[in-house]
Amino acid sequence: MTKPIFIKSIDMKRYFLSHSTLYKYSNSVIESTNRIYLYPYNDLQQQLVNFKLTVTGNPSIYTYLDELNNRVGFFNYVPPHDTMLINTQAEIIVKELRFPDKQTPVSDQWQLLDQLTEDINYLPFLQAGQFFSSNYFKKILKDLKSDEDSVFSYAKKLCDYTHNNFSYQKGITNVFSTPEEIWNLKSGVCQDFTNVLIELFRASQIPSRYVSGYVYAKDGMLGAGATHAWAEVFIPNYGWLGLDPTNNCLVGEYHIRLAVGRNYNDCSPVKGVFKGNEKQHMQVKVLLDTSKKKDYLNLKFDDLKSSELSNETKLSDNTYQKNLQIIQQQQQQQ
Repeated sequence: MTKPIFIKSIDMKRYFLSHSTLYKYSNSVIESTNRIYLYPYNDLQQQLVNFKLTVTGNPSIYTYLDELNNRVGFFNYVPPHDTMLINTQAEIIVKELRFPDKQTPVSDQWQLLDQLTEDINYLPFLQAGQFFSSNYFKKILKDLKSDEDSVFSYAKKLCDYTHNNFSYQKGITNVFSTPEEIWNLKSGVCQDFTNVLIELFRASQIPSRYVSGYVYAKDGMLGAGATHAWAEVFIPNYGWLGLDPTNNCLVGEYHIRLAVGRNYNDCSPVKGVFKGNEKQHMQVKVLLDTSKKKDYLNLKFDDLKSSELSNETKLSDNTYQKNLQIIQQQQQQQ
């Protein structure tokens, strides 16, 4: 008689996401061209079940997969407009995290990493800034690492170090703050924690990349209610592993990835240009839950009059200008 085969079930979480970005202008603008990274990752770890994207005016949206498996969208909204709303709705399944095994000897792991320094596919994720390549940081990293550390255990040490040496504080940094400035401040939000950790990984010759996404409000995690950021490191014979220095945890079933890149500029959720000499204001609303809520399809924004738009976003006369937004979703962590 054939023995029955028992298959171990895989724990997974199902999420419902709504992400809305509203732009308001002091007067009408035209030809708003945008690049968007708003399509949740779809791979073995994270399955995109349903997805819907709507944009004011219903422009045609061109999409493609880039070399890092990010789905990128482009659209051009030509008619005059004084507001523009971009909304995504998604149903996503995230599987339980699979931890790296301990079968590969520690010395072999580091030797495999050394070989990646000559691999063109990993070079963009190994280049630490000059500030973090100094002897000062070499000593910090040397003191943190022991001979028994695997790549995985050492990565967790660096995550612990970043979390414990920086305080979470909103409003003192923005997307233009450099890792050096953040290091000196010893404070910031999720993007800042992530930028510092990435530099420490790269200074340790561990490939590391930036991740934009969301985190579910579980057990007091910081970053819910807006977009979130964390780092991924490459573990030999395993692949990319996420570490969240803001919450000092491994990235698993409570995190949803949007896009990955060398840094924030590679995968900011929305970036664009428009034609016009107007003031601009942006509001972002994110709802992520394990069930559909009543307001899932109707995220409300604050009523803001044109006269209240900030001078900080005023653009030059009648030219295309980079819309270098201080993306508030990175600074609005709960």
